[in-house]
Formats: sequence, C-alpha cells, structure tokens
Amino acid sequence: MHGHNFFELAYITGGTAEHTLENEGKTISAGDYFFVDYGCLHGFQNCKNLTLINCLFLPETVDETLQGCRSFSQLLQGCLLKYYRMSLGQAKFARVFHDRDGQVGQLMQEMLLEYQEQKVGCYPLLRFKLLEILLLTLRGLIEPENERPYSTSVQEVLEYVNGNYQDSLTLGTFCEQKHYSVAYISRRFKQETGVTLREYVQNVRIEKSCELLEDSDLRVVEIARRVGYEDIKFFNQIFKRRMQISPREYRKICMNRAADG
Repeated sequence: MHGHNFFELAYITGGTAEHTLENEGKTISAGDYFFVDYGCLHGFQNCKNLTLINCLFLPETVDETLQGCRSFSQLLQGCLLKYYRMSLGQAKFARVFHDRDGQVGQLMQEMLLEYQEQKVGCYPLLRFKLLEILLLTLRGLIEPENERPYSTSVQEVLEYVNGNYQDSLTLGTFCEQKHYSVAYISRRFKQETGVTLREYVQNVRIEKSCELLEDSDLRVVEIARRVGYEDIKFFNQIFKRRMQISPREYRKICMNRAADG
C-alpha cells in the first residue's frame, strides 16, 4: 500500500489484479480505470500479467479554481459546475470505471506518447486530454441517471426544489401540502438520488449562483439572496466548500476566461 500528494489516474491495459482503495477491494482488468484521491492509500495484490498506464496530476492542472481540492468527488463536482453548469445531485461516484468504447484508453495512449516525445506544447496538450477524460467520465455518471425515471413523489420534490430554490424551503411544508410523511420522503429521496434533500438544495443554489456570478454584475450579497441565502457569511462558506474558492474569486476567473476567449 502507498499514498502520494497528488491525484492518480490509472488505466489497466492488460492482465488482472486485486486493487485495494481505502480498505475496499475490487478485481480490475483491461479497460478498467480509476482515480485515487490526494493522499489516499491504495495497492495491488494477486497481479496476473498486469499492465497499466499511470497519470499523476495536481488538481490545479485541470483548472486553477480546483487548487486545494483533495477528493475525486470534489474534483468532478468542481469540473461539472464549471463546464456543464449543473450539479452532481443525482450521480453516484464509482470507485472503478470501465472504458466501454475505448475512448479513454485511446486518450491515455496519446498522453503517454506525448509525454515521452516532449514536443512543443506537450503539457498544455496533456492537460486538455486529461480534461477530456474527466468529462467523458462525467458523461458516464450523469447520462444514465438522467434517463432513469424517478418515482412520482421524488419527481415532485425535485420540481419543487428547482422551482422554489430561492425561497426558504422546508420539507415539512411540502409534505403537508402533498400529504406525504417527512420520514418516507427523506428516505425515498436519498435512495433514488444518492444525496439528501439538503445536499440537493445546496447543489441547485450553488449552480444558480455560479450562473449569476458569470452572467451578471450583481453584488455577491444580492446573488446570495436571489438563490435563497440571507446570511452572506453562510453562503460564502457553502460556496467555498463546494467550489474550493470564494464567489469573488470564481467571478474573477470567469472574467479572465471571457477576456482570454
């Protein structure tokens, strides 16, 4: 077992092995790939002709706003809010992914060749290919979930939150209107979406605040109110926890990105 002060992306090109990540074991084989969190312990056992390609990277390599990110879930959440403008409210994070169509494997081979040849522009190109792998992984997480129908009760909760996120939302009020049990809805919502209602509300609000920070000149305190937070200090805490940077820093990066483009 070993750990390191960076993220690791490993793609299995051949053979099999037992891979242990945070005391969770899984058999891996050709076409499987996985990300190892910053500082996380992992290792291989019972290797049989195992071959792989490793990519070691810092979170800011993907995007400078992700500096300080330490977990794969935070890394994907940050990428998704920036590049897809949506949250991972319904997605469940896997430990090991499988490259069904070979796209990720092709990108890893291209990255390996690029790194070995060290041509002009090598590192920017490596970054772009790494980002492409992350976004392909996100598609795999999101699209199956979006195709899956929710129960009527959970769908009603999702519509309620998406239409009223700017208000003071209480599950009790919703359940009273719909004649549902609070305990039942809470349990059903977590089972079907993979997150608690509170987490989902926060995801929606932060997603909407990112849109306003990028597309409007509104002050941060006004944006906080518009997405349902009267306490600006609490809004800043939630935003930084989700995005790893403050709202003002996020807006500055968006402005710089727009100026460069």
